[in-house]
Amino acid sequence: MELAPFTPYLSNPTADSRREIARQLMDDGDASTDRLVDGLLQIIAMEGPVLSSRVFGLYAKKGGLEKLTPVAKRRFSVALKKARADDRVNMEQDPHPDEVVALCWLPSMPRVVVREYGNRGFDQIPASELGEVLFELASEQDGDAAGLFQRLAVFYGLKQVPKKAEARLQMVYSEYLGSVFGSAN
Repeated sequence: MELAPFTPYLSNPTADSRREIARQLMDDGDASTDRLVDGLLQIIAMEGPVLSSRVFGLYAKKGGLEKLTPVAKRRFSVALKKARADDRVNMEQDPHPDEVVALCWLPSMPRVVVREYGNRGFDQIPASELGEVLFELASEQDGDAAGLFQRLAVFYGLKQVPKKAEARLQMVYSEYLGSVFGSAN
């Protein structure tokens, strides 16, 4: 299987970007929401299909925020819903063990793109992308979950699957391969 390149969204927070994003987060008017939409879509255009949690984190980082605050998360969610209502972004829920996360992609993009690991962690790779890789790897050998997860790590150039990724991979396995190969447990 050939991997498409992963092009990360990179930004360097400046005093101006910090002030602008702070204004967008504090002002819930339409103009501020529209600017948030444009900023979020910029990230999705670069990294999509991408998880909403990653989009929010990257935009917050652009604004110099160390962590995603509840106010920021709420404003980003409102902006994404507006983008969806305006048919500027496609969204669906992504299976995730810890939180509600949406898969976001532009209407001009395919829903699933298998890409290099890049600077993402397993929790930042869309379940549909992981599921596609797992399915391909399982078709080459048996569908044993533990062995499959190890092959996935090697496929992405890692020595092993990080411990914190196992719950997510179990969920992805069950969601995308469970009916074919049975339970991952």
